[in-house]
Amino acid sequence: MKNFLAITLTAIVLSSSGAWSQPKRTDAIWARTAPSGSITIDGVMNESAWAVAESLVVQYGKSAGLPGSGYIAETGVVLDSIKAVVKFLVMGDSLYLAFSVKDSSIGGGIFGAADAIIFNIRDKSDNLVRPSPSGEYLWGWINESWMDPGNVTSVGAMPKIGPTGKYQKSEFETATKVKGTTNVDGTNNNAITDPTKIDTSYTVEMKINLKARGYKVTDPGGDIIMINVAFRDCDWAWLFQDFVTFSRTWIQGAWANVSEKNFLRIHVRPDVTISSGSLPSIAPDLTLQNGVNIPAPVIDGKLDEAVWGRIPGLKIRFGDNAIRDAYVGAGPFASGQFQPNVNGGKASVFDSSLATVKMFFKGNMLYIGADIQDMVVQFYDAEDRYDGMMFSINGLGKDHQNPTDHDQISRKLLILVGKDGKDSVRDYLKILRDSLEGAQVALKLKPNTTVDTVDSDVDEGYQFEIALDLTKLGYPNGLGDGVLYLGITFYDGDSFMPTSLSYGTRTWWFREREGNAAAAFLYMDPTSIITSVADEQQTSAPSDFKLIGNYPNPFNPATTIRYSIPVRGSVDLAVYDLLGRTVQSVNIGEQSAGEQSYLFNASGLSTGVYFYRLFMKNIDGRESVTPISKMVLVK
Repeated sequence: MKNFLAITLTAIVLSSSGAWSQPKRTDAIWARTAPSGSITIDGVMNESAWAVAESLVVQYGKSAGLPGSGYIAETGVVLDSIKAVVKFLVMGDSLYLAFSVKDSSIGGGIFGAADAIIFNIRDKSDNLVRPSPSGEYLWGWINESWMDPGNVTSVGAMPKIGPTGKYQKSEFETATKVKGTTNVDGTNNNAITDPTKIDTSYTVEMKINLKARGYKVTDPGGDIIMINVAFRDCDWAWLFQDFVTFSRTWIQGAWANVSEKNFLRIHVRPDVTISSGSLPSIAPDLTLQNGVNIPAPVIDGKLDEAVWGRIPGLKIRFGDNAIRDAYVGAGPFASGQFQPNVNGGKASVFDSSLATVKMFFKGNMLYIGADIQDMVVQFYDAEDRYDGMMFSINGLGKDHQNPTDHDQISRKLLILVGKDGKDSVRDYLKILRDSLEGAQVALKLKPNTTVDTVDSDVDEGYQFEIALDLTKLGYPNGLGDGVLYLGITFYDGDSFMPTSLSYGTRTWWFREREGNAAAAFLYMDPTSIITSVADEQQTSAPSDFKLIGNYPNPFNPATTIRYSIPVRGSVDLAVYDLLGRTVQSVNIGEQSAGEQSYLFNASGLSTGVYFYRLFMKNIDGRESVTPISKMVLVK
């Protein structure tokens, strides 16, 4: 096995043209790494590093086009709308933020009437807590006792930070410069004769210790910082109390102490520096394949068409950290689980059911198929006891824009096991199916499965299929840029006698429900064509242990490896570099006969060519190995 690379290799040159074509991710950005000592926190962005930093423009009254970004006028009519440029850099273990804000009537007051920047960096310091909880940071002219001591409401006063708790002080350094004078309004009714006192803008530099929040931005593989930022803008509160206006404008989330709407993914890697040139592309969280050359599946709840066996699936299971930690990007830290109280307590989860979800598109239609392995299938009409699945999906059209927050509305599509063993659809999925003629839905129980309120037999589970017409969710004909924002929540309720043994769980992939952070970024790739297959059920197991290949290839940072096994056995994956050294070993686990897939995450590896093979030990102890195959990682 060590000598498999003892051959002459032709040099392989990687370029941006070797990667697949895809839209640029608007929910993610790079923070380049700057040399030590290159930035001074003084509120003046005169360092050369800021000139090459990645930035975002945030402006009241203009949609950012992101699933969680928006704006709102909370009081009065906004006449002086805020416009800000936000820049991102990393130096050492710290995130450096720079804000250049065009704004007049700058000043302080209570939290609801002050100029301020609030942001939420998800806290990864406790690896056992998933999803990662909120980490609240506040800065501004906020006149509250829980902020830093000092006056912020007098003429010329400067901002402060707060609260003086877990996420502040030694971990947070900031400096501000104001053009003009704060807490003075220069209007026609109160003209300021000295033009130097008219406030027109402010700039802020911030330094935040990321290591304290559990981020490892100096590791070779880098990290992804999860953040949302909100600007609070109060105008004309000083001297003109009867003409106060107050607004909020935000990037991916309006608050600092709750994880709602979404978060921005700031990608960091030590080799992506202020002098490293063009930035690597940021891959989708999931790429969906195009079924243009295959028949559309019959929506009958049975995953018996060959296409369902040809596309990779993602798995969801309560209590399975290995499954969750294999999700790509920010998935391991956005995904989570919850067990509510049932009948006054939390019983031990006897059957941690496994859900496998597969998706592809064809024309304007999104097809979803799910296989649920569940030994206790029930109908109990309460969310904490559901058996089923919820998809939170974002619409793009004007009818799917929130008129208050001016951000994308995420729709709740809920399918449950019904009392009669058929599908029970709720919320927007019911509207799509029954009113808009935009959905087909079917659920089918597996053999030897019955629906009970209190189960006394052993079930096998159920399957369902959904076909969604995405034009009913605001997509244009042809699906536009092919971007889809999605979250999946798997409900699993089990009831027993005595009732104290009953429980319910919900486990989610990326986003728990509509309105929460953080949706996965999916790309419906028109160039990724599913190979034509016979539209029939495969009834026989493969005859040998075979590696089918991986997709996508090239990839960044995850790829799905497909293979077939003839009998039940334990499967292992080994990945090698060009010198034949093992760079990663994975125990995939015991699997049944048939075609299988594994999502390999290479976020810890560098750009380059790698080789891999699979090993299997069957139930009789006999070992098999596949030939070696090649994969290309492009970051």
